[in-house]
Amino acid sequence: MDNKKVNDSIIKKLYSNDSTQVSNALDDIKLNGNSNYIPILVDVLHKNENQETIDKILKILSEIKHTDAVPELIKAIENEKYANIHEMLVRVCWENGLDFTNNFSTFIDILINGDYMTAFEAFTVIENSEGTLSETSADEYINSLNKEIENVPKDRATLIKHTIEFLPSLVK
Repeated sequence: MDNKKVNDSIIKKLYSNDSTQVSNALDDIKLNGNSNYIPILVDVLHKNENQETIDKILKILSEIKHTDAVPELIKAIENEKYANIHEMLVRVCWENGLDFTNNFSTFIDILINGDYMTAFEAFTVIENSEGTLSETSADEYINSLNKEIENVPKDRATLIKHTIEFLPSLVK
């Protein structure tokens, strides 16, 4: 994913009913795409039921290495329109290895309010982070989590407890 423009013919193919055209468009994006395709890929992922297409999109998103992908993925995760694919979107955040440290508030919110599997993926994003936090940020996150730990189901409370224990290790 390199160039900054999106190709209208690729977008048209992505929304085609012809799975071969969709597959070819995804191949083009994988080779020549950029982070500007992320909102479109997310939308196609949200609307598509073809497992091959879903798998290809997730593979592209999980292999992105451009930092400008981070805000695009966060926007998609925070958009309730895409609630049906939140777990997949959060998973690609730890799979692609990008630094989401500046967006921990999104993942903290998911830990507190998300379903267990999405919360587990959010926990994994935090746990695999190689970024750093200020002591103030870490304390704010820990306080938020401590306030809610008694109000969540036991399975998520365990994830929250581990996150509270882990966050100080990111303070540098």
